Amino acid sequence: MGSRVHPEYGESASLVVDGTIRIAEDGAPVLVGTECTNCHYVGFPPTSFCRRCLSENVTSVDLSREGELRTYTIVRTGQEGFEAPYACGYVSLPEGVRLYSLLTGWESGGLEVGTSVRLILDKITVDSESNEPLFGHCFRLGAGDADD
Repeated sequence: MGSRVHPEYGESASLVVDGTIRIAEDGAPVLVGTECTNCHYVGFPPTSFCRRCLSENVTSVDLSREGELRTYTIVRTGQEGFEAPYACGYVSLPEGVRLYSLLTGWESGGLEVGTSVRLILDKITVDSESNEPLFGHCFRLGAGDADD
């Protein structure tokens, strides 16, 4: 199953979504973090200062699209607005960033610690007031697969 990506994401290679996601020239999503020019700490989401040394000398940096699943859970009784079951977990990126994210592609198996994952944009839920779909970052199991 392919991603259900918001149509506006495909219109511009430089479109930035709330400052944390941009679409690269190849059409793939990229998470945007910050790197400290003093201590080289990389963080996500982006901030105006370094969370390690508190320096304000930070620059925007594109994070890797592929990472490794470090831990996960399958939620069987979901939060309002999310259809259970769904999977979420912590993903480690090569830059040292670890982030919590929804996971896709787990239904067919292969959900294990150490599994390679790849960043995608997907429909997360539906806005309760407008009934419009809400999109965000997720990680699909099986980095290197060409089916997203």
